[in-house]
Amino acid sequence: MNKTLYIYFLIIIPLFSGKAYAYPHFIGHGYNSCITCHYNPFGNGPINDYGRSVSGTAIAGRDFYDENKPEELIANETAFFLKDYISKSLKPFIGYRGMFYKSNLGQDGSKVEFINMQLDGNLVAKFGSKDQYIMSGTFGYAPIPRSLKNTPAGDAMKEYRSREHYLGIRPSPNWGVYFGLMDKPFGIRVAEHTSYSRISTQLTMDDQAHGALLHYSGTSLELGLNAFIGNLASKSDVQTKGFAGTFEQTVFEKNRIGASILSQKNTYLKSTALAIHTRSQITYGTSVLFELGQVNKTPVNGTTPRKENYALLQNHIKTKRGLYFLNSMEYFKNSLDNSYKVRFGPGLQYYPFSKLELRADVYNTRNFSRDSNSADRWDLLMQLHAWF
Repeated sequence: MNKTLYIYFLIIIPLFSGKAYAYPHFIGHGYNSCITCHYNPFGNGPINDYGRSVSGTAIAGRDFYDENKPEELIANETAFFLKDYISKSLKPFIGYRGMFYKSNLGQDGSKVEFINMQLDGNLVAKFGSKDQYIMSGTFGYAPIPRSLKNTPAGDAMKEYRSREHYLGIRPSPNWGVYFGLMDKPFGIRVAEHTSYSRISTQLTMDDQAHGALLHYSGTSLELGLNAFIGNLASKSDVQTKGFAGTFEQTVFEKNRIGASILSQKNTYLKSTALAIHTRSQITYGTSVLFELGQVNKTPVNGTTPRKENYALLQNHIKTKRGLYFLNSMEYFKNSLDNSYKVRFGPGLQYYPFSKLELRADVYNTRNFSRDSNSADRWDLLMQLHAWF
């Protein structure tokens, strides 16, 4: 569990980052689909011009702006470094990530640490009369996981990598096809990469794969189908090959229900995952996310297969413009020993102005097994996120 919590917020904290990530709880602001604000139809990666404007005029607060400053001027200042867009076709981004982490609050083994996690550069190129051709590439720093530090596997890893690179073609506003290195579409793509819904399904920070993605987005239905052959920059024995699919149906205007499937295999492990999920707007700026999933894992060497079950419930409550209260509750069970884990934590998320996010969370974790239960563990995480 220590290793899991150390990595917990590898995705939430860009400082000097133009690479903003999909927050599915923004359905509370009326955005049912990620493609409204992102070049990638399922979120993650850089946001488009409209997404930048939304981040400055609907998501961020006005606490540090003159009360008479027009929203249109604030929207223009969300462009890359300058107060206007450099080019219609080329969209550059720069990103850095870091985290302040204090583990085991109130215990003798408590540690304080600041972790540099990521430094990225990204460029998006758009072509065509209706920007129907999209090329996106992100390259940057990728720290070696703590669990692999000072090991042969860790020593062989490179600390710089391509996080994504793909070509997208959208012959119509509803349909698109994408080719390259991308995240696999499955479930609710929450920002917390060490959520059990991300770890159990093996869809964490560095689990992108080369493949083809078909995307459809209609008035009330959205779906994605992805066939992949693994990350070709990795060793062949760990390249996961398979397919993933997800769909969501809008009901009652600002509520989405959906289901996902994932099947993948490498030299060592075959896994199949199924999930049902919902995203709902409660009031403007307030939302609730829920995902329930099961992952069946079968080692190729013939050892005992296992079944993992997880559940995620997360809310996002707008208290005023730019300031949100969050709470996450998670459950994870392993069939091999019938042990299970429960984790929950409140948090505050603050966007004082465009391009800056501050967040603080306290997490409680407890492990339960057949023979014993662990004491509660409390951890503090403080985050900084900015983009240019």
